[in-house]
Amino acid sequence: MSTTPEARKTEEAEFHDKLRGLYQTDPKLYGYYTSNEKFYAVVRSSDDFFYSWLRQNATGKRILDFGCGNGIATTELARFAEHVTGIDISPETVRIASDHAKSLGFESRTTFTVMDAENLTFQPGSFDVVSVRGVLHHMDLGLALAQIRKVLAPDGKAIFLEALANNPIIHAYRKRTPHLRTAWETEHILRFEDTVKMRAHFNNVEVRTFHLAVLAAVPLRKTRLFKPARAVLERFDRAALRLPGLRKQGWMACFMLSEPIQQA
Repeated sequence: MSTTPEARKTEEAEFHDKLRGLYQTDPKLYGYYTSNEKFYAVVRSSDDFFYSWLRQNATGKRILDFGCGNGIATTELARFAEHVTGIDISPETVRIASDHAKSLGFESRTTFTVMDAENLTFQPGSFDVVSVRGVLHHMDLGLALAQIRKVLAPDGKAIFLEALANNPIIHAYRKRTPHLRTAWETEHILRFEDTVKMRAHFNNVEVRTFHLAVLAAVPLRKTRLFKPARAVLERFDRAALRLPGLRKQGWMACFMLSEPIQQA
C-alpha cells in the first residue's frame, strides 16, 4: 500500500487510467480486472433509491459528481439538474466521460475536469448537491468530507452510495481478489461507523443499507429465474436490513447528509 498521499493518488490514477483504457482496447483483459461486475446485476434497489433521492433533492440545481468515473451517473443527473460538474483524478476517465456526455447531447449541461477530490479548487458554496457513487474508499475520508462541505451551499446536501466493510464474508472476498482494486481501496471501504466522521461536518446524517439476501440471485442472472428471485430477495432485504442486528451487514449503503456545519 502506498504510504504517502501523493504516491497513493498516483497509484489510483494509473490503475484507473489502465482500466478505462482496457475497456476500449482489450475487452478480455478488462473483463479480468472487472470480474466482480456480475454482482452489480442485483443493485437495482440501491440505484432506484439513489436516483430517486437526487430527483427529489437536486432537480434544477447545481450538482457536483464527485469522482465521476466514465460519466454514466453524470449524464443521468444532467437529465434533471441545472448543471452537473464531474471531476476525477484520472485523465483517461475524464476523457471518456466527456465523450460519453457529448454522444448523448449533454455537452451544454455537463462539465468535466481532472481534479484532486481531496483538494478541490471550486469556490465555497459552488454547488447545491454533491453526488458520490463508489468513490470515497479511494480517498482519505476526513479530507474528502471537508472538501465536500466546503463547496456546498449553506443549505446544501450530499448523498454517498458506497460499499460497506462491516459484513465479514463480503469483505473477505475483497481481500481474496486484490487484482480488482488497489490495496488502499480494500483497506478503506467505508464502515457504518464512519457516520461519526460525517457528523463532524454535517448536522444531519441518515443511512439506508442494501443488498444482503439478494446476492444469492447473482448465479441466476442469465436465467429466467433471475427476475422473480431478485424481486423476492429484495423484499426480504427491505425488511431484514431494518433490523438492528442485520442493518450493518448489507453490501452497500446510501449516506444522506444535510445541514453542513459552517466553519468559523
